[in-house]
Amino acid sequence: MRTKRVHVCVLLMLLVFLLSGCWNSVDIDNVDYINAIGIDYSKDDKQFVVYLQLLSFDKVAKSEKGLDLNPTPAWIATGKGKSYAEAIEKITIESQRRLFWGHVTSLVIGDSLLEKGEITNILQSLFRFYELRYTMWVFGTKDSITDIFQSTPNFERSRLRLLMHTPIDNYKQRSYITPIRLNDFLAAYYEPVQSLLLPSITVGNEVWRKNDDPVDSLRYDGVYSFWQQKKVGFFPVEKVKGLRWMDRHTNRAPVIVKEGGKNVAGARLTKPRFAVDISEQGGKPNFDIHVIVKGAISELNEQVPASLLIKQLQTMIEQEIRETYTAGIKQKTDLLGLGKHLYDRSTSKYKLYTEKGDMFLLTPESLRNVKVDVELTTAGKYTYRTYKD
Repeated sequence: MRTKRVHVCVLLMLLVFLLSGCWNSVDIDNVDYINAIGIDYSKDDKQFVVYLQLLSFDKVAKSEKGLDLNPTPAWIATGKGKSYAEAIEKITIESQRRLFWGHVTSLVIGDSLLEKGEITNILQSLFRFYELRYTMWVFGTKDSITDIFQSTPNFERSRLRLLMHTPIDNYKQRSYITPIRLNDFLAAYYEPVQSLLLPSITVGNEVWRKNDDPVDSLRYDGVYSFWQQKKVGFFPVEKVKGLRWMDRHTNRAPVIVKEGGKNVAGARLTKPRFAVDISEQGGKPNFDIHVIVKGAISELNEQVPASLLIKQLQTMIEQEIRETYTAGIKQKTDLLGLGKHLYDRSTSKYKLYTEKGDMFLLTPESLRNVKVDVELTTAGKYTYRTYKD
């Protein structure tokens, strides 16, 4: 019996050597973690430029415990090369430790690269590396990518709190431009009849201050549009207000009613529902849009009858939709996605309309009727009256 126990003990000791261990593990302090990638093209040098924003886990840990009174440093690596891979190689030459790419949450593409139009080649090189994920957020910018990466998060938080890393928080309180993940970007990029809209970010310093010092922060300044893998235009935020009424994810859309240059009333509208009806006239498709949206009164400076205020809101929304559509048509962009609705319902019908070869079939007359129904569900803490009354 004793001999059997000895044999069992020896067998267990031998099995220990077959167990996997942590011999090849790397301590967290011995790895540099990349949390954002920027790619641009230098017309002067005729080279691709890659920017890496690196993450300090020390700052992340302190931000979770509380505010860190020391300024958040911006660690940025820059490399140039005739290709994306060569630019990355220039960075790794001077990298003191291993670079880990599994925590990248944002990709920023410079305006010069968007204009050059070699996004496909860049992205296929980028994602040959197994550590990168398709769920990162993607943006375009006309600003210097270095300035974008150096933007300061409020209250000395980690840079992971910037708009480029957590755009959903901003979108929930101001639903103008929908952020897009890279997998959705690529899916729309290769669609034959879809206008892809890429959010554009910029650096502003007019709003936030730390004592008397202005603070650089990120905000949206418009969208880039693509058609059949080519950039066709840029639209500032003021030109694309109608997008929010054609997006079911819109969480909060503020609208101000003005008369004679004065703010009469304001409303917060949310969760629009819309339908697109398609008909044919003269061998060409026509589109009718019906939008239904609910909301609350956020401002009331004049005693306007509720029925009149609703009518004014409906007129403003219709105007925003039409202006957005017209702005897109001028640059051969289907900002509202009407052509995609036709293509999804009947591909053969769409091809019949475009049998001459031009896949873009919309004209200024294609959008016919826009009907908007607004329902005001609450007046906030007050009844429907002005505060002074």
